[in-house]
Amino acid sequence: MLLPPAVAAQESWAVQLTVKQAKALAEIAGQPDVTAFAISPDGAWGRSWGVDTPENAAARAMNYCQAELRPGRRDCVLYEVAGRRVAPEVVATRKVSNIYKPVNGRKAAEVFGRVDFDFQGNNQEARATMATQPMRRGDLPEDARLRAALVGRSIVSPKAKGHAIVFEDVFAEQIAMSNSGLLKVYYDSWTVTPDGLVCLFGGRQASTGAARDTNCLILNSASDGLIRMAWGSRPGTAQKMQLIAGDARYATAK
Repeated sequence: MLLPPAVAAQESWAVQLTVKQAKALAEIAGQPDVTAFAISPDGAWGRSWGVDTPENAAARAMNYCQAELRPGRRDCVLYEVAGRRVAPEVVATRKVSNIYKPVNGRKAAEVFGRVDFDFQGNNQEARATMATQPMRRGDLPEDARLRAALVGRSIVSPKAKGHAIVFEDVFAEQIAMSNSGLLKVYYDSWTVTPDGLVCLFGGRQASTGAARDTNCLILNSASDGLIRMAWGSRPGTAQKMQLIAGDARYATAK
């Protein structure tokens, strides 16, 4: 069950590019497919290219456009995908009231909503599994229910400048806000055991490509969208996190 955020009222807008939006759109004409472009009536825009599918390209363009909004501004609409206009002449838009930007854990629950999921882990058994060396993904028993609860969602710290782990069907990504910007680590695969041990394999630093060791965490418990967990490097030190119903890597407005 999801705990939904509020929805704002809509209004109509006759879609028209500003001079700056038209210039930004023209600049992606020579970029590799799939391209996408999104705009707001109040001047914001977002664009993407070199994305694997039209759906993902459209989603990224919308995310980048919404990252430029402020509360009270009108929301973005998708204007073009793969060189073809998709926006109608008139669209229903709305003023946004809340905006999530990575990695603001305080806003994540308000904008995405938390996942109401109950789980009780076993910290001692998870520690025992971590003590097995070398630890390989194929050797770990996977819990299908836990995996389904995590796919397409994010574990996010509650801080305004925090960190998150985003789970895709195969891949995972860890992001953290620092003084120098957003730090990212990509992982080739991940798994979760019945005891609540989550391990991320095949890591590499996004900025340098440098390899990263296997990264594990222990889910001690989960209830009402809140998680108590411990990092594998500090299994006895629990911290509070949130299970968010969305992708914490990208800005989103409500």
